[in-house]
Amino acid sequence: MLKKDIGIDAGAIWRHLSEKGILSVRQIGELTNYRDGLILMALGWLARENKIYFLEKNDALYVELVPSSPEMYY
Repeated sequence: MLKKDIGIDAGAIWRHLSEKGILSVRQIGELTNYRDGLILMALGWLARENKIYFLEKNDALYVELVPSSPEMYY
């Protein structure tokens, strides 16, 4: 697997999170049909870029996008 492929898959997961909001890792798998390992690599990519954060509810791992604030220039 190439690093570029992980980035592309991370982008697909980011789009799902943008459209649907908070998702569990299981829900991400159902939406993308990606294997668990690929999901975790892509989530690591997004976490490293500070684009997501993780929540734990009822023994399940959930992911949400970090709210973005528009950049303001003066």
